[in-house]
Amino acid sequence: MRIRFISALVLTVAALAADARGQVAQPQPGDSGTVTGTIPGAQGSNQGIIGGRAGGMRLRIPARPGARTPRHLEGLPPPTMRGAAPSLGNFALDVPMGAEDEGPPDGLTLDQAIDALARGSLTLRGRYLDIPQARADELTASLRANPFLYGDGQLIPYRRYSATSNPGGPTQYDLNVTYPLDLSGKRSARMQVACQARRVVEAQYQDAVRVELDNVYTAYVDVLAARETLRLARASLQAVDQVLRAHGEQRPNPTEEERLQTDHVEIHRNAIEVGLMDAEANLTSAKRSLAALLNLPREMAPTIELRGTLRDTAPVPPPAEELVTTALASRPDLAAFRLGLCRAMADVRLAQANRYADVYVLYQPFTYQDNSPFNLPSSRSWALGTTMTVPIYDRNQGNIRRAKYNVDQTRIEVDVIERRVAGEVEEARQEFAVSKAMVERMEQHLLPAARHVRDHTLKFSTRPGEDIYGYLIAQRDYQELVRQYRDALIRHRRSMLRLNTVVGMRVMP
Repeated sequence: MRIRFISALVLTVAALAADARGQVAQPQPGDSGTVTGTIPGAQGSNQGIIGGRAGGMRLRIPARPGARTPRHLEGLPPPTMRGAAPSLGNFALDVPMGAEDEGPPDGLTLDQAIDALARGSLTLRGRYLDIPQARADELTASLRANPFLYGDGQLIPYRRYSATSNPGGPTQYDLNVTYPLDLSGKRSARMQVACQARRVVEAQYQDAVRVELDNVYTAYVDVLAARETLRLARASLQAVDQVLRAHGEQRPNPTEEERLQTDHVEIHRNAIEVGLMDAEANLTSAKRSLAALLNLPREMAPTIELRGTLRDTAPVPPPAEELVTTALASRPDLAAFRLGLCRAMADVRLAQANRYADVYVLYQPFTYQDNSPFNLPSSRSWALGTTMTVPIYDRNQGNIRRAKYNVDQTRIEVDVIERRVAGEVEEARQEFAVSKAMVERMEQHLLPAARHVRDHTLKFSTRPGEDIYGYLIAQRDYQELVRQYRDALIRHRRSMLRLNTVVGMRVMP
């Protein structure tokens, strides 16, 4: 009987070992990332296993294509180019009388564009699916190991047993149930890792929203800039038409030299008309880019009208120190790395829990011994046993050490990101102050002086015997200054919205 029980126990252990090998998740490349970005605090693509025993889980996440970026920059948005005006053409511009056109009262405001992004962005809709996937991984991590049930027959004769010709037996039939016991808390540790991973994914989605908002800011300002450029180009055309009319009224019978001067003005006017066509095309292109971000129908793009202005009408933002404090508390990419540190600590606890394998309890509720060949009553019995590993050689020391190093590495990454966030905020705050000073200086001093020189030159150019070349030179100088003024306006409007991006919350309209 004892030999039979030991034999059944050996079969049980062999079956469990084979099944355990089948249930252990194998490392998969890219298991430490999501569509949104690499999960901070994960131990790398060669780890990939949250579980490691029956009922374990792993993250089913696609790998990021292309070359690997430095770990402290993985999952972060690329730096936005600041201070550069959009490519809106290099043609004549003039500042018309009156304030900037804010668009129709029912035009699309920036707040409405943000709402449209939240409702219709396909990019955000796709990245949001990382969150239910992470919740599914939590469910997988919480699963318990299933028991094993099997039956066997032993000492089955090739011919009937008998006391004289074929002694042996009796034949025995067993029913066995084996259940693994997780005494080291592997399931609880897996659930903690999956929970922390899900929180990281949620923070990464929030950062994806922040990046998409920055893209909307850029596209919205591009449309405003293209619209303002078109307005300035039309004002320049009106100014040249006024010069041509004044020239024709003062010189009803022009000489050959005067006709040559008029031709120069006509050439200048035709160049402005070409620039006007370019400005209209740029405005349509900018509207299409904005419509694509908001997932609006393409045929609707040319009809989009904005309600907004490039000029600064907002109160001065808080000082840099206050903005840095706000950014360190609200930036979702920084929050993702801080949560990644918690994820790394949970990995340490999981590695420690994996030091010991499950204990397998064998319960044999039914054993039947067939004694009929010996004309004796058959017997029924039960058995109970347990199997456990003796952790002499491998107690998961390497993975525990690796997980601890990963905690230190993630903590350093958090420090790096905190410093980078503080630097971005200080740079954005300085950019706001510099661009605002540039716009104010141009509006208060440079533009009025250049306009005065241009108008004064125009008066002399319309007198008999005077040429118009001096006016053309003054006009071109003035138009170059208007282009610089337009670029400064765009730069300042971008700097306002850039503050929202680097702080991680809406501080400027």
